[in-house]
Amino acid sequence: MNKNMNALRTYLSIIVSLVAALTCGLAHAEAALGMVLDVQGNGKMEANGVTSKLQLLAYLQPKMQITLDAGTKASLSLYATRSVYQLTGPATVTIEKDGVTSLQGQKAVVRPMAEKLVRAAETSNVIAGAVRMRQVPPRIVAVTPENNSLLLSQRPAFSWISAEAAVFDISISDMDEKLIVSEKTKENNWQLPEKIELEEGATYRWQVAYVSAKDGKTYNARAEFKVASKAEATSLSELKPEDNAGVEDWVMYAAMLQSKRAFGEARQVWQQIARQRPDLQKLSEAAP
Repeated sequence: MNKNMNALRTYLSIIVSLVAALTCGLAHAEAALGMVLDVQGNGKMEANGVTSKLQLLAYLQPKMQITLDAGTKASLSLYATRSVYQLTGPATVTIEKDGVTSLQGQKAVVRPMAEKLVRAAETSNVIAGAVRMRQVPPRIVAVTPENNSLLLSQRPAFSWISAEAAVFDISISDMDEKLIVSEKTKENNWQLPEKIELEEGATYRWQVAYVSAKDGKTYNARAEFKVASKAEATSLSELKPEDNAGVEDWVMYAAMLQSKRAFGEARQVWQQIARQRPDLQKLSEAAP
């Protein structure tokens, strides 16, 4: 198997693991009291007789008990109190709507959460998502812009992963199937030409295709994306934390961008978080 196919499998496995992390506790989302916004070390969560590993972005349920190993640090958010509870293990706490009760070990250090992020989290399913994957990887995958994504830029960059090197045909059309642009490239990425300007608030389809030198068949990948309207772009921009905000605020912001399908911007924020806290990236990639 060539390195492109290995890269394709790696990409798909990363997507699956990230979705697993982002959808942890999804079935109980409506009853959630808050979220886990930071984890350094190991711990466990127990709710309704079910015990699981403490994970980043897990939902907090009423009466949930959380236990941290010695030296582990975690930050929990509660929507009702507009607060973040910073814990250091060894410690055991229970989750209530109006606070975190210490059962063993040090009590939580409490700090306020940015009000704008809490309000947005209460009215959005910030970690909802689903990805359907085939057992056998496709021959070509559209990577960016992702399908159904929201773009805050009118000049997106396009990328894809293919099972073999080829001459690729890339095209963009509007929802009335009017062709906007079509070009050929031997690369696995392509930049929108300067002469092409996409409209704010408009939705587009893009496709990349190639003819296989191995079997003569044509393989393609398609995706749709929407360019944010001015109102949408302004709304998301206003949620952005201050530069000196805590990691919990940035994790909440990244999850919020993800929920609004602003995947590219969410990815940039996660990269920023990972530079400061590499362990959070590893935690997401290791999620079952």
